[in-house]
Amino acid sequence: MDMAAESPLTTEERIMLTAIDLMERKGFKAVTTKEIAHASGFSEMTVFRNFGTKQNILERAFETYSNHIDIEHEIKNKVEYNLSADLKKVAQVFQNYHADNRKMFLIGFQERNTNPNLIYTMAENPRELKRFLIDYFEEMKKLGRVRKSIDSHAQAMNFLWMNLGHFFSGHIAGQNVAEKTVELDDFIENAVEVFSYGLRPDCPDMK
Repeated sequence: MDMAAESPLTTEERIMLTAIDLMERKGFKAVTTKEIAHASGFSEMTVFRNFGTKQNILERAFETYSNHIDIEHEIKNKVEYNLSADLKKVAQVFQNYHADNRKMFLIGFQERNTNPNLIYTMAENPRELKRFLIDYFEEMKKLGRVRKSIDSHAQAMNFLWMNLGHFFSGHIAGQNVAEKTVELDDFIENAVEVFSYGLRPDCPDMK
């Protein structure tokens, strides 16, 4: 998400955006309200007057700047019941969502023990995607387009974990894991191709 607004920012918006930038780079605990005030161009008193505490800044920023997925519009209304084509759409939506909310996810991950509600809130859309995938795989079983023996819940989670791994490896581990960068389009194309093959009715069950 490009958090820079096109119209002039309000005082609260400048403070929240500055805080998110600092917290993503340094961590919530290391950033002070004085530092946020200085970096945003305001006095510390202005920060306190608008938010009261650093915790309030973080929570308000998550409420204000967290983008959400319109599952109905972006996925459900575009389902073709073509396994590869549909999973590519889901993967693209998943990756776009995480990219748009990159700083929020990374802060939520950093603060998962001290502020567990943050990452729970950010995970609501992925949970919706999981529910969609479970229903989708069940319908595809009825249509005979995936193996009837698959565990729809397990495969939904496997698909999301695979995509989450790509996001985190790019933004946390980077070149420490991958010797070369895999472009998102190439990742989706290749990953979905392999994943889909394993679900096809003509793919033998693994006992």
